[in-house]
Amino acid sequence: MCILIIFTVYYIEHREINDAYALAGRVIDNSKNADSYHFDIHSNISMLGESFTLIKGNGSVDYKNGKMAVKLRSMKESMDIIIIDENAYFRNSDASWETRKLGQQTWDSYDQLTQTSLLLANSTDLSMERGDAYLILTALPDNSTLLQEAEKAGLQLKGDERLNEYSIRYLIDRDSYRIMSIESRTEFMMNVQGLMSPVTINNQVDVYNYNEKMDIEAPII
Repeated sequence: MCILIIFTVYYIEHREINDAYALAGRVIDNSKNADSYHFDIHSNISMLGESFTLIKGNGSVDYKNGKMAVKLRSMKESMDIIIIDENAYFRNSDASWETRKLGQQTWDSYDQLTQTSLLLANSTDLSMERGDAYLILTALPDNSTLLQEAEKAGLQLKGDERLNEYSIRYLIDRDSYRIMSIESRTEFMMNVQGLMSPVTINNQVDVYNYNEKMDIEAPII
C-alpha cells in the first residue's frame, strides 16, 4: 500500500499537463515553492508613431531570507530598492537612501512571481501551446488589472482610457514548470495632447537562476 501511495503522489506531481488551467495551477504552486530568483525587466510604449523605453532594470528576490534588491531606470529617473527583513530602503536618482517600514504591498509590487500568481488567479481566459522545450500559457486577465499594470510600467493613467487588448504570455519550462519569461501587451486609446490616440505598452520580464544563493546587504546610510 505504501508503494502505491508513493507512486500515486509521484504520478500526480509529474504527469503531463494537458489543460491550461491545470498548467496555471502548477505554475502558481511552483512559484510558491521557489527559494529565490533573478529577473530582468524591460517596458516600452508606442504612441504617435514613436517608441520609448518606460522602464529597464533587474532584481533579485530571496524568499528564504526575506530579502530583495531591485534597480529600475526610467526616462527621467532611476530607483534602487533594497528590502532586508522588515525594512525597505529607497533611493531615487542616486540621492541619499531613505528607510521605511516594509509593507506587504511594497514587497508584492516588485516580486514578479507574486504578481504572476495574482494575474493568473484573475484571468478570465487561459490557453496553452506546446514547444520543444517550453510550454506557452496565454492569459487574458480581468480588465481591472490594466491600471495596475500600466502604473507598474511607469505610466500614469487618468481614467478616460478605452482598453482594446490586454494579454499576457508566459514561457514555461516543460520539465520544471518554472516561468522563464513573462510578456504582456496592452493596447488602448488614451488622451494624448487633447486627442484620443492608440497607445501600446509591451512589457517583458525574464526570470532565471532559481534557488541560487543570494548576497543582498543593507546599504550604508
